[in-house]
Amino acid sequence: MAAPFRKVPLAAALSVSLAAPIAGAQQLEEVIVTAQKRAESLQDVPISVSAIQGQQIQDAGIPNMAALADYVPNLHIADAPVNTNIYMRGVGSGNNQGFEQSVGMYIDGVYMGRGRQYRAAFLDVERVEVLRGPQGTLFGRNTVAGAINITSASPDMGEEFNGQLAASFESNEGELYEGYLSGALTDTLAARLAFKARETDGYARNSLLGDSEGQIDELTYRLTLAWQPTDDLDINFKYSNSDYERVGATTTGKIFLDAQQRDAFVPNRSAFADTAYSIMDMFFPDYGDITQQEFTIFKDNGYGQSRADGPGIGINPDSSENDIDNAALTVNWNVGGHTLTSVTGYSEYRYVDGADVDWLPLQFIHRDDDQRFEQWSQEFRITSPGGEFFDYVAGFYYDTSDLDFDRRVTLDTNFDGLFPQFLSNALSGGAIPPAALPQNLLAVQTDGAYSPNQVARNRFYQLESESWALFGQGTFNFTDKLRLTVGVRYTEETKDVLSRQFLSDSNTGLGAPSDSYFLGLIQATSFNAYAYDYDEDRETDALLPSFNLQWDVGQDSMLYASFSQGFKSGGFTAADDGEPGGLDQGAFPCAPNPDFTVDVTGCYDPTLPNNDFEFDDEEVDAYELGGKHTLLDGAMRFNWALFYTEYSDLQTAVFEGLGFNVKNAASSEVLGLEVDSMWQATDALRLGLNFAWLDATYDDFADGPCTAIQIDADPFCGSPIGVSENDLSGEPTLYASDYSASFLFDYVRPIGDMEFFMSGEANYRDAFNSAGDNDPLDVIDSYTKVNLRLGLRGDWWELMAYGRNIFDEEVFMQSFDIPVLVGSHAQYLEEGQIWGARLTARF
Repeated sequence: MAAPFRKVPLAAALSVSLAAPIAGAQQLEEVIVTAQKRAESLQDVPISVSAIQGQQIQDAGIPNMAALADYVPNLHIADAPVNTNIYMRGVGSGNNQGFEQSVGMYIDGVYMGRGRQYRAAFLDVERVEVLRGPQGTLFGRNTVAGAINITSASPDMGEEFNGQLAASFESNEGELYEGYLSGALTDTLAARLAFKARETDGYARNSLLGDSEGQIDELTYRLTLAWQPTDDLDINFKYSNSDYERVGATTTGKIFLDAQQRDAFVPNRSAFADTAYSIMDMFFPDYGDITQQEFTIFKDNGYGQSRADGPGIGINPDSSENDIDNAALTVNWNVGGHTLTSVTGYSEYRYVDGADVDWLPLQFIHRDDDQRFEQWSQEFRITSPGGEFFDYVAGFYYDTSDLDFDRRVTLDTNFDGLFPQFLSNALSGGAIPPAALPQNLLAVQTDGAYSPNQVARNRFYQLESESWALFGQGTFNFTDKLRLTVGVRYTEETKDVLSRQFLSDSNTGLGAPSDSYFLGLIQATSFNAYAYDYDEDRETDALLPSFNLQWDVGQDSMLYASFSQGFKSGGFTAADDGEPGGLDQGAFPCAPNPDFTVDVTGCYDPTLPNNDFEFDDEEVDAYELGGKHTLLDGAMRFNWALFYTEYSDLQTAVFEGLGFNVKNAASSEVLGLEVDSMWQATDALRLGLNFAWLDATYDDFADGPCTAIQIDADPFCGSPIGVSENDLSGEPTLYASDYSASFLFDYVRPIGDMEFFMSGEANYRDAFNSAGDNDPLDVIDSYTKVNLRLGLRGDWWELMAYGRNIFDEEVFMQSFDIPVLVGSHAQYLEEGQIWGARLTARF
């Protein structure tokens, strides 16, 4: 489709544009994307795509993908205490760490297969492309909802050395320093070095500890080398490292049942829940009122009653340390008009998390994770010259990865000394010395036969994956106006898993297995947790076709219709809890030895997993009808897409007990409309509006996970031995707002030798479910975030003042059950109001 565009390098966003200064006639700049593995105008690509250039990301102060999602219709990315939730068009992967992603992310052509990699900071980005809908043909497995393609900046051959430095200072003692240095080293070799350093004191007040939560210390750098030994050969190498540390977490208990509510809604609560509730009532009676205050939390972060003594439970206090390395070697060789491409990728990360997962001012439940991931990938492609009757891209892809983690979940029923004090107050008004009473709940439950202050389950999980694929996509250009694109991809994948767990207590040491009968009985009957040792493997393959018919209605309008299939590979749950095969939920059929030890191999097979340990592939059929239109002589873009998608065996995760269990929903249906528009109203003013409507529901999910209140009434709700169920058929899927919209503007006006600029946006998201059981208590309310920027710039400098979420709206990323304290819920806070200033110098 031809259009009167003015070319600029890989520029301008559509739905997320926060545009750079505008000069010349009232025309929008052309948007170039590589959504089909070749450079094309956005208006010629028959896919629903949003794009944003790196300068716009920097100007808007967008630190990472989670923040960018506010600007993109039907995209939701939110950090959570355990993992990062990535959902597009109401479909995603949830919190189970055994999941692959539904939205594939590619950085410089290299697939990033884990949700944790989404947390890496944006650094020296050239552009980001968000491709909605299945992208199985060219991007492969695990793109059933879409793909995100991130390209970092590279140096140009022959360019003089140049660079940029920027310093930002903002609310919450925030400081951000970033910049780059780029230039040619020889006639055929160029280099670019970029860095970013960020610190902030956090945005949620912990009233118990007197600190701010969510403190961040982050350092990222990237080295790029570009070598062009001949006119036909380009070699590009990139290496980046990101070191990210967070202290505390912005999780707060927003729904906390009082005594009357507990008796009404959860009368059958466990002794663990009743004890924790009672201790909260006695020692922290104002907890519910305190956490109702905006941007306020009230939890101990694992320190118990004395922070000076260090963590009293678990290995690390509530915190997260992440180190991520990525490398990409891309070779493009022009042979007879064809381009041969090789992309070799390497990615690894390690993170160490501590999580206060009761989110209370109690030393009660803590989780520690030490996860490591390593991946190698190789892709070879051949791309035809283009402009022929038949244009094509074909290739081969291979990757191998290794994920392993150690996890410990610790339970303290001494509550750092509060339990005996509680007994003393409750039984005698404090007359009986606490030291003369049982020191923990376990001692009470066993009449003193078993009395460790802390018990734990220790998990080791290792997943080795190997995958290869052949793919091809060809376009038949029947006429100048009519094109048919046909694609196919064949994939094979194998996975091998080791999953081992042992139970421990503070009597024998939390890092060593305990053979206590009481420990096994309590963990099984109260938390459905067992000792086990699984060694399993699986293989899968898929053939994924796609078809796309494209018709240029006129010089400036194009319509398309497409059908595609995709799949997300199955795997093995990474949840800790879950009974071994042959056992009913919560059963412990073992008899004690005379010394109250137990050999579990005599009463169940610890090497036999149950049927929920392995989950199946997720498959999708997607239909899309769309149009891309350039109006007003190039001053306006109006793009739209109407889509219908059917998912079968949808992989879902739900928080149960102290972990996330997996179910394959029978099917789901997604229907929606996306509209992106941009208008160059005057030479100085650009306006943008995008909108999305979404109807994403479970089509058939009769055995949906039950809510906490349902489980209190029927402990086996939803299981074969239960008497009730939570039929979610017809109910909304996760993170599926009915409506989302974004309005943006950009105004530039010359003032002598300078330019005044002002820009901003209002981003709206309708209410959505954030928990797998669709508990109405976990619905996140609708919200609007408003951002604003203004400043002056000269030839080599820029001064900008900015505000994010300027009306200080309290927004939550996720809501979920508080473990053990059935009926109460915690929510994860997003950033509040931020004001700041940035000074930039270019040379």
